[in-house]
Amino acid sequence: MAIHGGLRVFAKLIIVTGATLLLLGIIGLVVVAHSNDHYCGKQGYGVVFDAGSSHTSMAIYQWLGETTNGTGIASEVAYISDCTEDGIATRPDDQEAIAAGLGQCLNTAKLAVPDFSHEYTPVYLGATAGMRMLAETFPTKTDTIMKTIRKTLADSPFSFEDEQKQARILTGQSEGKDGWVSANYLAGNLGVVPASGSKSSIFSPRKPIPPRPTFGALDFGGASLQISFIPEDPSSVPTSNLVKLRLYGTDYQVYTHSYLCYGANEIRRRFEASLVKNSGYSSVLSNPCSPSGYSYTVSGADIWKAPCSSGPADMMDDAIFTLNGTSDPDGCYNATKRLFDFGAPCAEPPCSIDGVHSPLPFGSFKAFNGFAYTSNGVGLSSTPTLPAFLNKTREYCTLTIDELNRLPEQFKFKLRFCFQGMYIRIILLEAFKFEESNWDMEFTLKVNNVQLGWSLGYMVDATNRLPEERPCVGLLQANMIGLLFMLVMISLLGLLLVVLGVKISGMASPPSYQAEVV
Repeated sequence: MAIHGGLRVFAKLIIVTGATLLLLGIIGLVVVAHSNDHYCGKQGYGVVFDAGSSHTSMAIYQWLGETTNGTGIASEVAYISDCTEDGIATRPDDQEAIAAGLGQCLNTAKLAVPDFSHEYTPVYLGATAGMRMLAETFPTKTDTIMKTIRKTLADSPFSFEDEQKQARILTGQSEGKDGWVSANYLAGNLGVVPASGSKSSIFSPRKPIPPRPTFGALDFGGASLQISFIPEDPSSVPTSNLVKLRLYGTDYQVYTHSYLCYGANEIRRRFEASLVKNSGYSSVLSNPCSPSGYSYTVSGADIWKAPCSSGPADMMDDAIFTLNGTSDPDGCYNATKRLFDFGAPCAEPPCSIDGVHSPLPFGSFKAFNGFAYTSNGVGLSSTPTLPAFLNKTREYCTLTIDELNRLPEQFKFKLRFCFQGMYIRIILLEAFKFEESNWDMEFTLKVNNVQLGWSLGYMVDATNRLPEERPCVGLLQANMIGLLFMLVMISLLGLLLVVLGVKISGMASPPSYQAEVV
């Protein structure tokens, strides 16, 4: 009996041990199988806000943790065009709206970037010409906006270690340089084939390819205009006008300049202010760039806004002016040309306008944003000849309001294309010195089906300064497989022990005897 009792205790011990091992094995398998954070992230991520003069957009990029000759091959994986309804500079007294708009886009970014990468993903915000203008006129309001932005980004789960560098007002030179990088990267001119955005493309190892000739970038935004290209002889350009870059193992010297107050919104404001001034501040005047049959009103507050334009103190707010269109292409050209100062002293010739050094254009060019919208709006192909460009812009300016109404574009944009076409004609031909012999121009919003802008170039350049190895979170795939195998073995061992314990328990039970019937 003592032997049977000992076996029963031993059997129970085996059963408990086996059941414990089986339970732990099953729990471990469930936990590992359902874990999303059990591997090292092979890719890096970055979030970039473009706080422009008319709206704020957000792009999310990813790239392989490894680089190609020191620079990452970035690809856009998400884009939101309207984080704020208008430019942050237009809402200096509405900090809640700015924070709320950025916050909504950050919530989207949290979904697009894997949880395990949040704390390693840098977030950037670059404010452009609208904030550059506000900084000149209202520096205190500018500081308040930037404080709101930095607090909002710091409260996000993303990496925001250097608030002064990661949220800042970009110089015009930086904006132009990054636009140039974006365009040439997407075209495959910088010595690598850009990632397409698909996982197979992003995660495929990239071998360098021979760099190709780069092209220039022309960007016509809301408050400023940028030109960026590699001159035929960079050594002839003053060093203050050159930006030096090293991308994918190759050095570049890019001429770039940003013309503040020459963007579409500000140049139109200045144009209407010039018309009013040249009319002797008449309350009713003509606008040769508007279609005949169309009239509209502007206020002093609309057309005189620092730092780009100013008017008489007694008219700054209350004065109302009525402008009547005349569909006069020659008058439009002459009135628009008055906005340019071609006679300013030129310390470093050749100069474009306002005494700014501008080397002669060299190579082919991509003209995007306002350039492309205007070219398409007047009915041109993306690669018009110079005569076709001149003829089409002039022809558009002869249209009446009835003829414009029959065109498919939105009404407010149709009204702008005559003036913008004449403005582009003057800035390209007379300021930048394009002519038929060097006219190699494409008006486009995209390269390789990706929207052009400065933010992609900013991210590509930033990968030069980010850690090359991405942090590991949880288990590598090989370790995970080993752990799964071990947990399966533990579960099987536990099951075997339970079965063995049950058998031993049966053997330890005392035999039962039935009374013999006499």
